[in-house]
Parts: sequence; C-alpha cells; structure tokens
Amino acid sequence: MRVIILFALLGTALAVPKSISRIVGGSPTTVDQYPYMSNMQYGLLGIWWFQACGGSLLTPHSVLSAAHCYFGDTTSEWRVRLGTSFASSGGSLHSVSQLVLHQQYNPSTLDHDVAIVRLASPAVYSNNIQPASVAGSSYSLPDNTLVTTVGWGTLSSGGSSPEQLQHVDINVINQQLCAERYAYLKTQPGYQNWPDITDNMLCAGILNVGGKDACQGDSGGPLAHNKNVIVGVVSWGFQCADAFYPGVNARVSRYTQWIAQNA
Repeated sequence: MRVIILFALLGTALAVPKSISRIVGGSPTTVDQYPYMSNMQYGLLGIWWFQACGGSLLTPHSVLSAAHCYFGDTTSEWRVRLGTSFASSGGSLHSVSQLVLHQQYNPSTLDHDVAIVRLASPAVYSNNIQPASVAGSSYSLPDNTLVTTVGWGTLSSGGSSPEQLQHVDINVINQQLCAERYAYLKTQPGYQNWPDITDNMLCAGILNVGGKDACQGDSGGPLAHNKNVIVGVVSWGFQCADAFYPGVNARVSRYTQWIAQNA
C-alpha cells in the first residue's frame, strides 16, 4: 500500500509505516486483467501472514516493488502470492530469497523508493501469471495521461481492506504543480519534515476532485499505462485520494537501467 507519513506531536520525527496505500474509489477486478500483480505478504513469527504491499512481476524470479516496504526487514519476514484475485487465498506462494533496495533509497525523503524482491522458487507463467513491461528511460507520459493503479489496499484512509483485487483510473499530474502543492504543505505547522517532490517521483490522481487513489496496503504496487506498462511504483502521499495533494509514485523511467541490472 502507499506510505502515509505520520509525524510525532512536535513534527520532528518521521515514521514510515510498512504499508502506505490502498485503492480508493475503484472497483473490483480480476488478476487475469493484471497478471503481473503480486501480493507481498508480511509474516508475524512466520505464522500469521497478511497482505502488506503490492508489486509487479518482471521475471520468473523477480518482482518490482517499493523500498520502504522492506527497509530493515529480512527475507524470512516476507513471501509473495501470485496468480490470484484474492488477498488471502488461491494462486501460488513463493518464499523470498533476496531483498534488493535501491542503494540511494532514503527513508526520510522517500527518494529512490524502488526495490527488487527475488523469489526463492520461480513463478510458472499462466493466464493469471505473466510479466509486466517496464517503461523505458525515454517513455513519454504527458500531463493528464490516463494511468491505472491496482491493489488490495484500504478503500479509504485508515479504512478496511478488500479481499478482491481493486483497480482505479487516475491522471498523471503536472510535476511542477505537484511539487508546489507539497511545498505548500511543508509550510503548515507539523508538516515541515515531509518529503519534497523530486524528479524521481511521479504524481497521479484526480486533481481538485480527489476520491480516487492508491491507499494503505497499495505501496509498491503498479501505476500502469495501457494496463501493462509499469510507469510508477506506489510510494507515498498525504492521506488517500485527497483533492489538493496527489498520490506520489516512484518514476519507473528513472530506474530502467537499475531494474534491468537487478531483476
């Protein structure tokens, strides 16, 4: 899910929850429509597992996700469910052999928020399990382009999570406008330490309307163009589906070479 940033009462400490986003304002869908969709499950004591983040299958052994999901964790704390529309049943389960976080990932700024999760056993391709395509370094994505975010995240900020996969169409937001709005947020009491929008980020939502977005539990999941090309990795934002502050994703075109080297 996407990261919702929580601050201490004095506004000086930044805590980033493992799961930051879920789909708000969307509708149920099925995994055959997004066969790369990966359910990243976090385990407590290796007994209780729950859907905590999303990801996009790239090869039989690798999933693209968000670094903030796995920061400070070990491989034994995670597993991956593939090939199912449901958060807690069906498909195939895979242990994790390696967590590769971008070497420049910064948990305070949330810059370079990408990771490759390597599977201990290979995914077997089928109608419900297929690799996604990754946006190239020069991939064109004009303002207002329609993109889709997919996941099992909460349906509202702090709300309940669905069992069935959800999707929602949103728009690419102008980079400068997004940066200006989050810069304004940082002028408000208690928000001074929030991240800045960098060139490595991609903003998306329904500007000045809201109501559609990723939310808690969607972090690491795909922001897709034409359904199959991954242009963003769900990262963070102010609450979920806010009209003034768009959702923020890692901009995949900035990491094409890194992804190819590590997937």
